[in-house]
Amino acid sequence: MDDDAITVSRVAEAEINADCGRQLQSLLQACFPEYPGRSHFKLPPHFRYLATTSSGDVAGQMGVELRVIRVGDAVVRTFGVVDLCVAESQRSRGLGGRLLAEVTGLACDCGMAFVILFADDDRLYARNGWARVTNRCCWVRIHNHVTLGLTGPADTGAMMVKAVGAQTWPEGDVDLLGHLF
Repeated sequence: MDDDAITVSRVAEAEINADCGRQLQSLLQACFPEYPGRSHFKLPPHFRYLATTSSGDVAGQMGVELRVIRVGDAVVRTFGVVDLCVAESQRSRGLGGRLLAEVTGLACDCGMAFVILFADDDRLYARNGWARVTNRCCWVRIHNHVTLGLTGPADTGAMMVKAVGAQTWPEGDVDLLGHLF
């Protein structure tokens, strides 16, 4: 199947039907070992980019959360990328980069300052303009729909940011004002 057969659409989480939810759960579990038996890890994202084949199968997905965070003394509007993944049969065709370009374009259109994500492997993200930062973060710890308290400040070793406007990434500790993306 070639890239032309893949359609990328933005869908509000509340509008995802049961069949699509099952496909998302299967894709996420195939791509991320130990992923829970649902279509989200901590909490559902606000919306997703879905990459689907002409037959309607989910070939890739990326959750996105709208978040205002604090970095040092600055309050920053961001999108947070969650669980970007592509089916094994669709990899190495540029689909991950295409999904990242979609969220970057929307972030520019919406006046976001940055797109943020947390990743252990940064190759795809570095190729698409993200840079690793070492700010210490604090966040709400959630496990299996239970709030466990606050964590941090700590350097996660995995935070990456991409500026989508003129603002430079601020210095200082990051308060995610919610859970880790």
